Amino acid sequence: MTVVGHGRTTMVSDLFLFLLVFAQAVSVANCVTPDRREGQSTISNYEVDVRANAAPIHITGERFLSVAVDTNSLNKHWMHFNFSSAKLQTMTRALSPAYLRLGGRAGDFLIFKNPCDGSEPSTGDTGVEDPLTYLCPQDWDDINNFCSDTGLKLIFGLNLLLRTEAGGWDPDNAEHLLDYNTHDVAWELGNEPNSFKKKANITLSGSQIGIDFNLLRTVLNNRVRYVGASVYGPDIGSVGRKKTSTMLEGFLSKTNTTNATTFHSYYLNGRIATVDDFLDPETLDGLLPGQIDLVESLVSKYREPGSRVWLGETGSAFGGGAPNISDRFVAGFLFLDKLGMSARMGLDTVIRQTYYGGHYTMLDLENLDPKPDYWIAYIYKRLVGRRVLRVKITPPTTGSTPCSVKGGDKQYVRVYAHCTSTNQSGYDAGAVTLIVLNMHKNDTANITLARKLGGRTIQQYLLTPYGPEGMTSPEVNLNDSPLHLKDDTSLPEIEPVVIKRGKPMLVPPLSYGFYVVAKAKAKACLS
Repeated sequence: MTVVGHGRTTMVSDLFLFLLVFAQAVSVANCVTPDRREGQSTISNYEVDVRANAAPIHITGERFLSVAVDTNSLNKHWMHFNFSSAKLQTMTRALSPAYLRLGGRAGDFLIFKNPCDGSEPSTGDTGVEDPLTYLCPQDWDDINNFCSDTGLKLIFGLNLLLRTEAGGWDPDNAEHLLDYNTHDVAWELGNEPNSFKKKANITLSGSQIGIDFNLLRTVLNNRVRYVGASVYGPDIGSVGRKKTSTMLEGFLSKTNTTNATTFHSYYLNGRIATVDDFLDPETLDGLLPGQIDLVESLVSKYREPGSRVWLGETGSAFGGGAPNISDRFVAGFLFLDKLGMSARMGLDTVIRQTYYGGHYTMLDLENLDPKPDYWIAYIYKRLVGRRVLRVKITPPTTGSTPCSVKGGDKQYVRVYAHCTSTNQSGYDAGAVTLIVLNMHKNDTANITLARKLGGRTIQQYLLTPYGPEGMTSPEVNLNDSPLHLKDDTSLPEIEPVVIKRGKPMLVPPLSYGFYVVAKAKAKACLS
């Protein structure tokens, strides 16, 4: 009896195992369809469900996508960042509305000097390796007039390392600037104070920095024209480290004077980062989501519900970016995903480091030609609205068994959804814009929209590298046509390719783009 029972059990087990393996094989076959030609890419199928009739999960700030120029540009006399350049003004105006943040490490060694004698920036002794940076009245007026002419608002970082003998912030130099200024400016105080020990041999507690911000608010309120002026901070870096968390919590516990809590985030070390690092989904998922969660949790502990959190400075790689990578096509994966993730997770504003300067520049350092990340920002500003929609992305299923897509399931194909901007896009209210990234090196993503958006005509704005350099190309194609300025005063029109009703989106390997469902009539986007 035992032997017979054991044999029957084995037969049943074998049959079950066979059926399981067969079901899995069928499931995988439905998810990944090999090309008939050997060595060619395969197709990975995905289904995307956008909750277009549900309330938005977040509404971003009006200037959500913003840019920065490092204060160190003052030491270089702005290089080729010529404020009177028609080309620069044309490209910048196309990113409006946005903030232009003038801040960074050099800001913590900056002195407003009036008058300036026109000499080279000082290399005066500060007791540390950084020289003093002088801000002259002409520089101040030039950058502010540029912002006014192009629809940007300046955020300026004041020097927190100016200290009194009693240990508090010394506002004297800041008051000289405030009394000179006639422009509409927002203010910061200090840059990455968690690193002061390393760069200036000074350690400030979060509580002390909070007290310093209270003093800044008092200084502003003592001048009628600055009552209600926006203040952002503490621009803290290395979020996630215990000392940094303690500093941020101390800051939040001592001041409620900021209009948004700001932190800085970079994925990689620019000195050692590789192209493969830029194409690794773990780079996108391994740091930023946790940092956002941490900062938002601390802010919610000390602030009212709905208090704003910003990525006050962010880029692909710290240390000025990765040479010949951070300003190339491949960097767009990190930039575009950061925009999508930050909006989905509730951030109000993302300030991209840098608009001009370093290896992560959005504009060529000599001729100001746009780099790939500029074109991402240009198209984003036209198509992506402030309302963020919930998205569920899954491979199709066979029965109740989820498909397992080669290469890591959802992480290689990433989708975010917003209501379409109606200001500049030409689309009617109710349209939905998808941000899609395919980080598979070989698989084309075959994406089908579900429910409300299913079966509708789609407008495709697909970005791929232009030229033989591939991922390190400094130029980009839109729907297989290179994007270039028409002339110094004209940007190109962005023309879509139409995907007919019922047809899927086929997103090639190592590409990203925007897809608009123009006639979605999404309730989330109509009210």
